[in-house]
Amino acid sequence: MPPNTRLRPDGLPQKVLMYVVSVHGGISHHSHYQAAELARRGVDVTMLCSKAYPWPQADTAYRQMRVFPEIARGGLKTRVARFLAMNGNHWRLAWEIVRQRPELVLLEANTEYFALLWIWPHLLLRALGVTYVANFHDPVRKVRYGSRWLHRLELGSLYATLRGGLIHGAPPAEAWIPRWIRMEVVPHGPFPHQADGEVTFDLRDRLGIPQGRFVLLAFGMITDYKNLDLLIEAVAETADTDLVIAGSVKTSGDRPAQFYRDLATSRGVADRVHIVEQFIPEADVVSYFAGVDAVALTYRREFVSQSGVLQLAVLWEKPILASSGDGPLRAAVTDYGLGIFVEPDDQAALTIGLQRLIAAPVASGEGFARYTAASSWQANIDGPARLLRAI
Repeated sequence: MPPNTRLRPDGLPQKVLMYVVSVHGGISHHSHYQAAELARRGVDVTMLCSKAYPWPQADTAYRQMRVFPEIARGGLKTRVARFLAMNGNHWRLAWEIVRQRPELVLLEANTEYFALLWIWPHLLLRALGVTYVANFHDPVRKVRYGSRWLHRLELGSLYATLRGGLIHGAPPAEAWIPRWIRMEVVPHGPFPHQADGEVTFDLRDRLGIPQGRFVLLAFGMITDYKNLDLLIEAVAETADTDLVIAGSVKTSGDRPAQFYRDLATSRGVADRVHIVEQFIPEADVVSYFAGVDAVALTYRREFVSQSGVLQLAVLWEKPILASSGDGPLRAAVTDYGLGIFVEPDDQAALTIGLQRLIAAPVASGEGFARYTAASSWQANIDGPARLLRAI
């Protein structure tokens, strides 16, 4: 650690500044629980976040600065506004670092988009001794725009600011993470507030699913890398099984929801594939998980990270049908016996796995309890303490 950084006896700093731009989904919840656990341990935590950040200030023990603009998705003007805000947010972070002088800057994710436009003050601050650490939710960064060399340049510029990273499993071989970034493996952590909600509707009645059917839930963003097409094919080959796909399409580059509706129709299972194309409100999450028999996390081989939806499935002890590359999702499902893991991108293996899950459901209880005990937020925040002592 730089000499001006004071660590407490427990290895944590006195003052932390968190950078959180996510509003919906698991990353915003992940950031909240990290901040809450730090604050519970007596760390002075300030979170720079969006005006639409979902956790009310009155309900948090950490300080919120809702300085980032809320910009909805939309047309060209909205995309331009989002681009400008994305860059402006990072410059605002730099100013707050200078103003507040935190001993640790904790980033919600290792995001490099357009870094060449905003990285410069952070490179200077890093050279002056500021300690940056990022949550590596997605360790393998894909080219989203421009050329491969430009992407590598942006990623390299971001990584030049980092002294450490928090990751949910061993860094995969295909992740380009420089050796100077010390990585610390930490559990994802649960989302216990979801369990406090109430069932507000009967999911099967709402979707017209007959009693006696096995219901599988694919929850969250609708994106190509979840292999939803293979999942529909597996359902088509498995009698008395319904699939609920609930979420909004992630990006314009992903297949639209209509693609999956058309596929279900062509396979003769339009009445057994139910697509709820919208962001699912927090108040409705309980009803979705309470109303199904199992949860599908059927990622492509390129997915080597952890899933926030896994944490929701564990809350309700729902067996999981999973696929992915080697990574923390695969380890969680197999090591703790949370469900059935199949080889990714293989429709036949997925069909067999689904039929096995229906024929012999995973017993609830012991495996889920072990996973919950090992994946606490206390264990998550123990990671930064180890990391900061080491750097």
